[in-house]
Amino acid sequence: MSEWKNHAIRYGVLPLASLMLVLLLAACGNGGGVEPEAPGANKESSAPSIEGTAAAFPRTIHHDKGDTVLNEAPQKIAVTYFPYADHLFAIGRGDQVAGSVGLQSLQNFPVYDEFTKNGQIADLGNDAPDLEKLLALDPDVIIAWENDEKIYDQLSKIAPTILIHQSENWQDTIGKIAEVAGEEENAQAYIDAYNQKLEALAAGMKESGVKGKTAMFMMTWNKGFNYYGGVRMEPYYNKLGFSRFPGMKDWGEISLEGVGEADPDYIFLCKDFTGSAELTLEKLQNEAVWKQLKAVKNNHVYVVDTEIVGPLAMGQSKGLDVIGNLNLK
Repeated sequence: MSEWKNHAIRYGVLPLASLMLVLLLAACGNGGGVEPEAPGANKESSAPSIEGTAAAFPRTIHHDKGDTVLNEAPQKIAVTYFPYADHLFAIGRGDQVAGSVGLQSLQNFPVYDEFTKNGQIADLGNDAPDLEKLLALDPDVIIAWENDEKIYDQLSKIAPTILIHQSENWQDTIGKIAEVAGEEENAQAYIDAYNQKLEALAAGMKESGVKGKTAMFMMTWNKGFNYYGGVRMEPYYNKLGFSRFPGMKDWGEISLEGVGEADPDYIFLCKDFTGSAELTLEKLQNEAVWKQLKAVKNNHVYVVDTEIVGPLAMGQSKGLDVIGNLNLK
């Protein structure tokens, strides 16, 4: 089960010695309509340039609950799983996102600031759709996910509802989301631009000798950490070439002592956006185990925005920008 189904666990990069610059990094990585640059570029961007496409409507959408006919291109889209809003942002259709469940989660991630800070997206609830708010929004279409199967009939009475099962790989779902908006070409353009950036960065890491070195992507949680290593992380491990630590699972909790045993070459420490972890950055710097880590001694600990480890198109594109800008060696 994906931990992104739990908003409490769900959720870019600088050396730990440079924490004062974290806010500068958070200001980078703007989305919407910016073409990805080659790895190592100074500017972080997370969406390709897009052009409008003349999609044909009416159209029939084949989805996990059957077929739904959309007579015209929707102008107001409601999503009940916030990564689907990410997909619409990525293909340049953020203006069509009228409401989202999990809006507060989106607002925690700087890459979406241009879409979420202007008050134009209605908050439809934290974990499940608020049906009254959804009814008041009066959307043209609702894009739902598998957690909404029990209320699918209720959703369908509010607006035509497309149900798409989530995936840990955003490339599996962005095309399906784009089809609803009539923007399949833009979705494919985004995928192609991302893959080109990924391949270029992988080649650079191989040339620099970073490929094969161990890395941990983790976030402080409770008295220890959550780490991430499943399908969503395959671009970082399988494609870029970072190595996983022995016994690594798709995701899990790990103690500071466990991190010490793994002793990775690089640590990407995601910000605790919940502010609930007992273990903080300040406390870490006073821990003997932390001080002895290879990554700490070599100044290879980087504080990153947490969206780079999610099943998110713009988040993962930002992740490539962040790693490329580090010029790892």
